[in-house]
Amino acid sequence: MDQVRQADGEQAVTTAIRQSPLSMVLTDPRLDDNPITYVNGAFESLTLYSREFAIGRNCRFLQGPQTDPADLEKIREGLRTEKEFEVTLTNHKADGTAFRNQLLVAPIHGADGELNAFFGLQRRIEDEDPSQLPVSDDSSLELLRELQHRVKNHLAMIVSMIRMQAKREVTAESLKAIGRRIEALSVLYDELLNSSASGTPDTDMAAGAYLSRIASVIASLEPRGAIRLNVDCDDISLPVDQAARLGLLLSEFVTNAFEHAFEGRTSGSVEVRFFRPEGGGVRLTVQDDGNGIPEGYNWPFGAPTIEAQHTRAEVHSNGPLDTTGHDHEPGVGGSIVAALTDSLGATLSVTNLSQGTLVTVDLT
Repeated sequence: MDQVRQADGEQAVTTAIRQSPLSMVLTDPRLDDNPITYVNGAFESLTLYSREFAIGRNCRFLQGPQTDPADLEKIREGLRTEKEFEVTLTNHKADGTAFRNQLLVAPIHGADGELNAFFGLQRRIEDEDPSQLPVSDDSSLELLRELQHRVKNHLAMIVSMIRMQAKREVTAESLKAIGRRIEALSVLYDELLNSSASGTPDTDMAAGAYLSRIASVIASLEPRGAIRLNVDCDDISLPVDQAARLGLLLSEFVTNAFEHAFEGRTSGSVEVRFFRPEGGGVRLTVQDDGNGIPEGYNWPFGAPTIEAQHTRAEVHSNGPLDTTGHDHEPGVGGSIVAALTDSLGATLSVTNLSQGTLVTVDLT
């Protein structure tokens, strides 16, 4: 009976968190006044402030007449210490409406130990709603902290890309690419919640379901409705770190196919598969029936390292910075693919077919 009550309690925690969309915010403490560099769609829904309004501003625009100065001091102290912290405070939406905001903040450090960003997770607390857990509920906070910690581990590379662009004018396509990569990580939150609700061990997650959602999210951004997406992902669980990296890889592959495989065409198809091949391990494939890779283009194997991309950005001075690939030269996406493949210890192959391209990732 105690085990049943515990399971019911864990389910209640997950359900309560599901009912409050998780707002994601990134800020850059190395820029003056620690401005916001990214917010997700849930932030816009929660606060009624647009992404365009929020980016470049300090988060204090969420303060209002009902905000307690003592809570603001807790935030300032947490930022000063560069440690993870949690504060529940009253913020105000763009229309002036006050709401209770459960805020978790974690620092993101680079490989050199330098502070690169703060990653904030926000959840609206409805005190008057009995389906919501109390603000002080330890189980709710613990689950949120665990989710934040896991996603934060995969933000470092993307934060690095944001920092590359933060101090200079960049092309619209470059900004769109950064947003897509972070949105792909936001899907990870939902799938981790699914894993928690289904009793999957904390170290694993349903990778097939996660990859299916990643593909669907990226495809939903494609304006040409005649480009079809077919997804066939087996029910396979993987360690969270592996699944998260595969999700980021899939985001790059599907985006690359939609953006480049069908130039000059209005129709086509992209097929995503995730399965266990006969030889063991797991395999992720993305195949399109598009125009194929141009001759002489060695994507992504010819991509410079991320460090080299940073150096290029630092010396760039001729017009807006474009981090996408052009003229048979891989962009930042190619660098990310190479880095993720290496970190997974996976094997990557890119094959030109009689019609289209096949990208294969084998992970043992």
